[in-house]
Amino acid sequence: MNSRRLTVLVLSLAFIAGASVMGYRVGQQLSAAEGSVAGAGGALRPLVSDWLAIPVPGDVEFEGLDEEPVRLADYRGQIVLLNFWGTWCPPCIREIPELARLQPRLLEINATVLGPAIDSGSTEDILEFAARYGVNYPIVKSNTNQAVGTFAAAGYPFTLLIDREGVIRKTYLGPQTMQILWSDVRRLDAEG
Repeated sequence: MNSRRLTVLVLSLAFIAGASVMGYRVGQQLSAAEGSVAGAGGALRPLVSDWLAIPVPGDVEFEGLDEEPVRLADYRGQIVLLNFWGTWCPPCIREIPELARLQPRLLEINATVLGPAIDSGSTEDILEFAARYGVNYPIVKSNTNQAVGTFAAAGYPFTLLIDREGVIRKTYLGPQTMQILWSDVRRLDAEG
């Protein structure tokens, strides 16, 4: 087997394993909730749509570019598009202009993109990259262990749509368009 075929095989197996982990976690969370989703105060309410219902772990913390901790729980009350990306990731670079165009619309409805930069170098490297590509949303530092271990990222970019109560409602693998994300955010906002 030549090295190219071996590389394709290894990457395919890694993708399948990541997707399997995500499917397992989703299944576990949905089974545990028995068709319900945790609402405000932890009370269960019926799941009435096709959204996922995976609570975000309460202790998720990233490193801010100012080296201060940024807790995902601090974004409760906002809809969050948690977008794992890397400066080294060509599909992420293709997606950034879509997210930058989306961010002003999100701010109008108390929503935001939050972009954990995966293994992307120093703060200076990330800031230089963000300026070059017009990133206009908050960026934090993260790493592969957190992205895969906590959120089951199967590749990058990997985006999670999180509702105002801290529940993951949808995941996206690969670059998305502004229209797709905006449509899902508006629908989630309308459903409350």
